[in-house]
Amino acid sequence: MFNQRFNQRFWQFTYSNLVFPGLSLALKITSMKNKKLRDTLAGHKGMWERTDTQLKDRDKNKPIIWFHVASAGEYLQALPVMERLMANDIQCALTITSVSGYRWANKRKKNYPKLVLIDYLPLDTKKNMQRLIDAINPTAIVYVKFDLWPNLIWETNKRNIPQLLISATLHEKSKRVTNALGRSFYRSIYQSLTHILTVTDDDKKRFIQSSPGITNVTTVGDTRFDSVLDRKKNLKAPELPGFDTDKPILILGSVWPSDEHHIFEGILKALNAFPDLQLIIAPHETDEAHIKAIEETFSEYDSCRFSQLENHTDSAHRIIIIDAVGFLSSLYLYADIAYIGGAFSTGVHNTMEPAAMGVPAIFGPFFQNSPEAISMVKDEKCFSINNSDEFEKILFKLVEDVDYRTSKGQTAAKYIEQQAGASDACFSKIKDCIA
Repeated sequence: MFNQRFNQRFWQFTYSNLVFPGLSLALKITSMKNKKLRDTLAGHKGMWERTDTQLKDRDKNKPIIWFHVASAGEYLQALPVMERLMANDIQCALTITSVSGYRWANKRKKNYPKLVLIDYLPLDTKKNMQRLIDAINPTAIVYVKFDLWPNLIWETNKRNIPQLLISATLHEKSKRVTNALGRSFYRSIYQSLTHILTVTDDDKKRFIQSSPGITNVTTVGDTRFDSVLDRKKNLKAPELPGFDTDKPILILGSVWPSDEHHIFEGILKALNAFPDLQLIIAPHETDEAHIKAIEETFSEYDSCRFSQLENHTDSAHRIIIIDAVGFLSSLYLYADIAYIGGAFSTGVHNTMEPAAMGVPAIFGPFFQNSPEAISMVKDEKCFSINNSDEFEKILFKLVEDVDYRTSKGQTAAKYIEQQAGASDACFSKIKDCIA
């Protein structure tokens, strides 16, 4: 116990007086060249006034659970848990680190009247965190996946407010596991949490390895599965005038130029070989130059931009190019086959969404960032390709063999459904903490 207290006090002093001032300076310097970071820091202006205004009319007789997330992806992981709490007349507050996550969540705030606060998390000073804890006065705080700010956690722990980390993951090569200083620092954080709810048993083992002696770690799964299944229930397919949705449709989801380099030739061959095959292209970058380059690649086929469909209702289109954002999830409702971008560069994008729709997916070789992609590739519920030839082979197989395509899609959907339930487990743990 003495060692634990000494370790925490050492890191509280070191972080507040040495680490954080350096981090704060680095953020300011980096923001000069990084617009996203610059916009995030600019968003902090006026947050205390916004916080007071948003919390002014909240019902102080009801519990309030404060969720903190890094960005939009973690917000979607938190959402199914928040929805379960709000359905049980429990208020929620949400703080977010990034500008993109803040904008994403704020657009949807009107859908959740019991979500009484959405704003940025201020810089992690003791003074800021004490002020924000006083303002929200949370019954409990829930962190999602990894975004843990030490002064927030330590100051909350001093007040004996329950704190939970959900959908928790810890990579085997993380400094939190492999480095002695990393283990010592994060031990002071993990030991301040009431519960750590991990995605896998391997994650649980690594948390315990990182902080020997902690006993508050439980494997419950990943709330992202509940999130994608919950969203699926409410999705509405957009209108696509002039597009025959009864024919087989290949959707390219969030593709990068590195993906296009490996797949466009095979797609052109497939369009020629299968006259009924329709194509929807959703590029990751939707700037004008990129959209024009895609149009040029497929110029021999009738195509139309998504934004212009309403102006061409009398025309028939074989290809639709998505030149807007926010529609990809609902477009998978039309898909028979999907190619998911990112896995020829930094890592594959969301493979859960097409799988949940029963759509067999193809992607490149770099998918180790996605545990569900790893699992689905291993069991051949979806397909990873290394080059153009491999892509063409599996694409032609999926287009030609309807039974094969349907079977693969059904097994992918079943896998997603079998992983559901983490949000209920998290909800139960939170309820136990505030009972």
